[in-house]
Amino acid sequence: MWIYNIAERSALDTDRTWLYYSCMYDPIAIALVHAAHRVEARLEEALAGVGLSIAKFEALSVLVSQDRPISLSELAEKLTCVRSNVTQLVDRLEADGLVKRADDPADRRAVRAEVTALGRKRHAAGAKVVHAVLQEVAKELSAVDPLVLKRALDAVQ
Repeated sequence: MWIYNIAERSALDTDRTWLYYSCMYDPIAIALVHAAHRVEARLEEALAGVGLSIAKFEALSVLVSQDRPISLSELAEKLTCVRSNVTQLVDRLEADGLVKRADDPADRRAVRAEVTALGRKRHAAGAKVVHAVLQEVAKELSAVDPLVLKRALDAVQ
């Protein structure tokens, strides 16, 4: 960590919000956070082009990979979020015709989510644009040794 000195701000710092600045300043950590936000924004924009968001794409990815109806609790666990968020997400996916709800035959109180044919089609389109964005990012980082970068990123706990 570096002690932040206003006089040391470089031209590269001008796009960063002051939210991240404090008396303790680490330009690498700040750059990492901003890079993550930029990649996320690129993914959101690309997925919007096929009628999805990152959250919808991730939920569809789980449902497609499971290849069976799963409970909303199981979906929440796999997405590492709370059940109420998954309920709202499945509501939106269902309104878009990408997912349908089905009763759980083993538990009358439980509901399962199942991807529809349109959901599979939209997921496939989303996978293509996600792959393209990640390929672009990889190309932008091609000057960096990928093994060194991977080890550095894996070291972040």
